[in-house]
Order: sequence, then structure tokens, then C-alpha cells
Amino acid sequence: MDNTLRAALDLLSDITPLKHDCGSLCDSACCRDEGELGSLVWLLPGEEDTHMPWADVVTTAMPVTQTQISAISCNSPCSRSDRPFCCRIFPLSPYYSEKRQEWDVRMDRRAAPICPLFHYGKAGLDPAFVEAARRAVRLLAGDPKWEQWLMRLQAEESAYRMEL
Repeated sequence: MDNTLRAALDLLSDITPLKHDCGSLCDSACCRDEGELGSLVWLLPGEEDTHMPWADVVTTAMPVTQTQISAISCNSPCSRSDRPFCCRIFPLSPYYSEKRQEWDVRMDRRAAPICPLFHYGKAGLDPAFVEAARRAVRLLAGDPKWEQWLMRLQAEESAYRMEL
């Protein structure tokens, strides 16, 4: 695995959206595969090569932009230390703030139907989690290869927001 990605994952290894298991609020809704494309977790390039016995890896296209990507469908619980990047930052999503000219995080609109924390916004999340996610996104964005991937993810999420 790429060193930059490993460092970004490490920033998120011991921190969660709340100071307790947020999955207890929704019966871990974000970890269940409901048989729909929206329940897939997108993987950053190279994450598909990591050992994930609790998930099936598939190649698919993002629903809005049709970008080809690897994704996982979870079959059983996993430990936080095994989760891919997009799981670790959920219910946040990376985005580039044109106004501030920097990468940041915002609530991922795809979380709206499944995450009870969505409606509270970032203010409803542990500030340390939000800051760790922001730092991880900025670390990735410092590498042109990863910034290009983050831009694709943002384009997908932004287009999805407009379609709702």
C-alpha cells in the first residue's frame, strides 16, 4: 500500500464520529449491504489489494459520473483498523473549498437516508474526528495522484447532491 494512503489511514485508526460506537444508534446501517449500488463502499486505488475477508470486492462504475472503481460489499463486521478510507471518514466526504482554496470535509449526502448523525451536520460529530478526517484528506491531497482521485470522488458526490 502506498505510504501516503497508509499515513492517511493511520490518522483515522483510533477515532470515530462519536466518542462511543455510533453504530449502536442505527444498528450499523452503513455496514450492511442492502443489495443496492449505494450500499457499496468505494475504495481508493490499491485498497482492493488489502486483505478484507469480511467483504466482497467488486469493480463497478460510480452511479453518477460512471468512473470505474473498485468497491466492497460487506458480509460481516470488521475491526476499525481494517476499514478502507471511505469507511473511516463516513459520514463525511472530501471536497475542495473554492472559497478557501483548500481541501476540507463535508457531510456526505449519501449518508442522509442511513445515518442518524447526518441531520446534525459536522457540529453533531466529535470535533476530533472531523479534524482527523480533514487532516487525512489534506494529506492525500498533497500528492497529485491522490488529489486526482479525491477530485473524482468530489465530482461524484457533488453531482449526486444536485440530483437529489
